[in-house]
Amino acid sequence: MNTSATGDQPVTLSSEGPAARSTERPTERRIGRRCLYMPSARLGLYLALRGLVPPGTRVLMSPVNCETVMFAAVAAGLRPVMAPVSPADGTIDVGRIDWDGIGAVVATHLYGLPGEIRRLAAECERRGAVLVEDCAHAFQTEVTGPGGERRHVGTFGAAGVFSLAKHPRAGGGGLLAVDDDVAERLAKARDELLTAPAVGRELPAVIAPLVRDAVFALRLSGPAWRAAKALRIEVAHENDEARVRDLAAAADDTDDLDLTRFDRWMSVGAGGYRVAHSRLLRGAVARRVRLVDGRRARRRRLAGVRVLSALPTAATGVTAFADQPLFRVPLLVADRDAARAALERRGVITTCLYTPPLDDDFGPGLAEPGPTPQIARWWARHALPVDPLQAARALPILRRLVPAVHP
Repeated sequence: MNTSATGDQPVTLSSEGPAARSTERPTERRIGRRCLYMPSARLGLYLALRGLVPPGTRVLMSPVNCETVMFAAVAAGLRPVMAPVSPADGTIDVGRIDWDGIGAVVATHLYGLPGEIRRLAAECERRGAVLVEDCAHAFQTEVTGPGGERRHVGTFGAAGVFSLAKHPRAGGGGLLAVDDDVAERLAKARDELLTAPAVGRELPAVIAPLVRDAVFALRLSGPAWRAAKALRIEVAHENDEARVRDLAAAADDTDDLDLTRFDRWMSVGAGGYRVAHSRLLRGAVARRVRLVDGRRARRRRLAGVRVLSALPTAATGVTAFADQPLFRVPLLVADRDAARAALERRGVITTCLYTPPLDDDFGPGLAEPGPTPQIARWWARHALPVDPLQAARALPILRRLVPAVHP
């Protein structure tokens, strides 16, 4: 890959020595695979798709997904195809995939649930399709095999991408997990795309996680959230036809895959996605990673998952992974909007809602429609992802919720 974001000298992260590796090594030891530090998970996903999948390839992905997954695929010159959705967990329904013309798959482990990743990986290997795992929500998820052996997500495909802004709740950062034979090539490609760090602009990213922790501890989440919405710091999803039209036009120009052409979309909700991090910010991120990997943090999250997974509204796919420190536990409730409002009044904020499905939001010009639109819409409309760390505070509301009727 020879794409370059600027005409300047590349910003090199791979040669910064021990300090640069402090954020990578803990996860490398845990999953058993080389990890490359990224300023954002979305840049890691783009690099995996651009570096491992030929342009023009049809790439399968779930329509119940963050839009940046599709943006990364489009920026890499690929053609997104929406996958069938499993009503059990919102991930790809492997048994209903039409493999005709599919050359790659992005498996999003929604809320930390890996779905049928073992079966999907076997199918991709058999058919010669490149599998890339979106592990943004699955920083600590392991899958148990038929013999009882455990394998970490992010190691089933050609690449796995982790977010350090989710479980660790750091002020940014991501990890791209790949095999050793492609690591240096992708590290070089990363360095060519990065812009220089600006320490002064990083201070909010260093301080924000500490402020967030204090807000949770003091039970100020509700007032803080309402203030953020009033000030439009947190903005609800709004369909933007001009944005869709412009992205389609950019995607049609297959002769120019310069990533800077897609900065408008890749930066949505998180500016600075390819701005290199200074030692200050990387140190702060590394500390958050160490905290979330600690036994106390893991026990707290597991305790919340066990409580939430026992509720009658819990998605059926949660049961098999109730022993995992999931990012969120998805409940499927009849009136999600009323549930969100009731939780907000108790200071429990619902985030990570992916509605409408990608093919409804962006249309057939950008996202080839999937075969299960009713299931995708049902999941997007009824899924209530609950933070296990907030389980105790949320339970008085959650116990009263009515399950959604299966489509």
